[in-house]
Amino acid sequence: MSEGLKVGMVTKINGDIFVIDEVLLSINIIRLVGSGGVRLEVDCDEFYEKFSSGEYVLNDEIEVYESNRESDAEKEEALFRVRLVDLYSDHLDRCSKKAVIVSDIARFCFKQGHKPVRLRTVREYYKKYAGGNYAALVPNYRARGGSGWSTKKDYVDFVKEQAIDVYFSDDKVNKRNFYKQVDELLRQKLGDQAPEIIISESTCSRIIEGLPVRSALNGRLSKRELNLEERRAIKKYRDCRVFAVVELDACTIDVMSVDEQGRKHTEVTLYLMRDVRTSYPLAVYVMAGKPSEMGLYKVLEQFYKPRDEAYYKLLGVSGVNIVSAAHIGVLVIDNASEHFGKLVWEVIRRLGVVVKNTRQYRGDDKGYVESGFSILNKRLFGFMPGAKNSNDKRVKNRMAKADEEACYSVEKIFKEVVEFFYGTYIHELRPDLGFIYSQPMSIAQAMEKELSLFKPLPPPALDKFKNLIITMHCEERKYQHYGVDFRNFQFNSAELARYMDKSGEKDVLVYFNPADCTKIYVAKKSDRKGTLIEAQNKMLGIPEISFEEASSLLAEYSGDHIMTGKEFQRIYARKLIKFTEDSRRKPKVKDVNKSVRSNTKKEFNQEVGKALSKDAVKPKHVTFSEASHDDDITPSEWSSGHD
Repeated sequence: MSEGLKVGMVTKINGDIFVIDEVLLSINIIRLVGSGGVRLEVDCDEFYEKFSSGEYVLNDEIEVYESNRESDAEKEEALFRVRLVDLYSDHLDRCSKKAVIVSDIARFCFKQGHKPVRLRTVREYYKKYAGGNYAALVPNYRARGGSGWSTKKDYVDFVKEQAIDVYFSDDKVNKRNFYKQVDELLRQKLGDQAPEIIISESTCSRIIEGLPVRSALNGRLSKRELNLEERRAIKKYRDCRVFAVVELDACTIDVMSVDEQGRKHTEVTLYLMRDVRTSYPLAVYVMAGKPSEMGLYKVLEQFYKPRDEAYYKLLGVSGVNIVSAAHIGVLVIDNASEHFGKLVWEVIRRLGVVVKNTRQYRGDDKGYVESGFSILNKRLFGFMPGAKNSNDKRVKNRMAKADEEACYSVEKIFKEVVEFFYGTYIHELRPDLGFIYSQPMSIAQAMEKELSLFKPLPPPALDKFKNLIITMHCEERKYQHYGVDFRNFQFNSAELARYMDKSGEKDVLVYFNPADCTKIYVAKKSDRKGTLIEAQNKMLGIPEISFEEASSLLAEYSGDHIMTGKEFQRIYARKLIKFTEDSRRKPKVKDVNKSVRSNTKKEFNQEVGKALSKDAVKPKHVTFSEASHDDDITPSEWSSGHD
């Protein structure tokens, strides 16, 4: 079970320290106590929104949280205790006598096949549940002691060897036959000194299950059969609590859309996050272009935003209610190239999220998010104007009709997806959830019920998440006496020189905006505060273009001397002239797709630039007149210098 909100956690509220005193799930209230006995009552939903906005902060924020799960026995016992507490609470409401309560508890235990529970124990359960939540009633069977395994160490080692040689090499041997063989071999080895029970059948079974799964490739299973058998490990995720395991993926939408100029393009990508426990769509985002790291960032940003009036206004919807963000325990993603960049390895992991990658070519490892894509295709995208696939199987190619119908922008598609998910889909009864909760249940009701039993940790502030994107574009370099060499250019400033002279350290970290080659931001590798110093490109007159564009312009240059900023401007101007000429002809869909991708990337890079320049030390700008660099200078009248 993932770690949840607990009594005693320390929280900072506008700089003041408060301690969580009570979590009252029945009335959805959290009570906090501050210095001087100041008491504060906050609605649970509002409490989580304050964390998203950054107003509340955990005083001892943990970088990485362990995601543990209760065992089946612990979970079964916890559910029994919850029902027992509900029964006791009903009797308190009816003011029942003690004899009646004891009789009802005994009858309930008998029906459940559970050993009798004393009234005193039930009262303890009631206090724990009122002071905490579902987590307070979960027993910790794994903490039990005992010396059984230590005395059986030699026997266990022998069983492990036989398991590799016998059980995992022959598929005809089942667990019971294997136990009989091992028991006989041990009796032959010990002789007359063998006890009545050397090792139990259940212990033998646990040893087999504890060995590496790939041991079965010793001859018991083929590689294909083992891959099919491993699917059970993914399906076990549903036994967790809400927000403990979240699946995230992207897919290309089969709908043609139009951009701001009315041009049609085919590249539209949908990003979706779903909670495994309840199937709740935690966040959704639609953007132009192919799946990329930018889209992954945007859907996570969408998830961490506080659910205030501005949030719903930005989505363009009203009358829907989306559950507040919380701390994610495990994020399940596939092996796409965009999931192996610095966004995952630097940003997400710094937020304390454990990342799990699925197996290659196995969409069933993240079945909940894949089923979400399938539902949208069948119930929404297939009926939109501009749909590329027909619902009539006889129609093989619908691209011509899709091109005629296309009229929805990416923003319009995004709005329709949000309205479908949160206005319709999550309120429909789901049979699979009905089996879990033993009553008709929708996704929204399941999420509400789970949050009434268990409160996860609050999310990080949105500003903290946004500030971490600067780590996506960071490289190590050496500082020289003339500055920093970076991507075919030299960068320096007076502020950077003074900053580096203080310690004489040479190792630096270079943070940069890929869309702007005119400046970079430098910090010492040993500087724990992460002070950023802005350094300007020493090539005067270079246009504000991306490093990629600058590299291509440099490759096109064929002069016999070092390229100057003026020559960069001239080559760049020739490119702009070509772009203008190409714009006069009717654009192809391929060209529009490329243009849309470029615009999306530009917007993302602007966010990176803002985050970098926010707290950086900027150099003083020296203004000079353009005439000082003008070649057409008119000389003054002749003078002897003695007038």
